[in-house]
Amino acid sequence: MQEYELIKKIIHAEISNLGLLKGDYHLGKVQAVKANSILSVFVDGSITPQDIPCNPDGNFSVNSEVWVIFINGDSKNKFVISRRAV
Repeated sequence: MQEYELIKKIIHAEISNLGLLKGDYHLGKVQAVKANSILSVFVDGSITPQDIPCNPDGNFSVNSEVWVIFINGDSKNKFVISRRAV
């Protein structure tokens, strides 16, 4: 178990050093699946859906609750990374 914790800390440090932990995670709800890699999503309870690229392996459907990341904190550069567990 100690090896696992050490490996976890090393991986987290490397990912952090590469700047890959930057980003703001937001809640979203899928309004429509427009293509395999584009979803229409209500972000943070907005009243207007936004077309956002998504992980094509995510298996999204209408009303799926999802995680939306603002890349480097930029609200104009978004990506749906996965469904949320509820």
